[in-house]
Amino acid sequence: MEIPKLIDDKENFADYLLRIPAELKHVPEDIIRTWFWYHNEQAVEFSKFYDFTKWKFTAKAFTNDQILEIRHYEYYLKLLDGKGDEFLKGRMKGYDTADYMLANGTFPEPVLVVENGSIHKHHHSIEDETMLEPYHIIEGQRRLAFVRAMIRVEHPKLKASHRVWVATIED
Repeated sequence: MEIPKLIDDKENFADYLLRIPAELKHVPEDIIRTWFWYHNEQAVEFSKFYDFTKWKFTAKAFTNDQILEIRHYEYYLKLLDGKGDEFLKGRMKGYDTADYMLANGTFPEPVLVVENGSIHKHHHSIEDETMLEPYHIIEGQRRLAFVRAMIRVEHPKLKASHRVWVATIED
């Protein structure tokens, strides 16, 4: 099921939320805001790929060790770790998410991962690649990069746990 496109670039979140179809009312508001609405063009494309009606979402608190269990394909993980390094060097000042994370030691909004999704393709899959286990990042890649960097250097503001949306996909 395709998610709604923004009417225009000025559509506010409250109005967009009202247009979410009944079949997607189970999707947490955080995910609708940070992905469907904020990254709408990308999310609309991915909704042609993913059947969100089959996704079940659970809010969890991940320890730093669990955060490091979140996987992505090697190429993308290297890119993310590079973003994390830039973040730690102060090259993201003025970027709201980076500023928040440096001050608070965690995500401003939970990231989204799929748990045990190895029979499913990821939107970055090439050919026969499937999702990695135990957790594969779906949304919040930059936030994940920043917190991974904070974990690597044992940043003094780093929290012991972080909010994460864990999705499972019904067959």
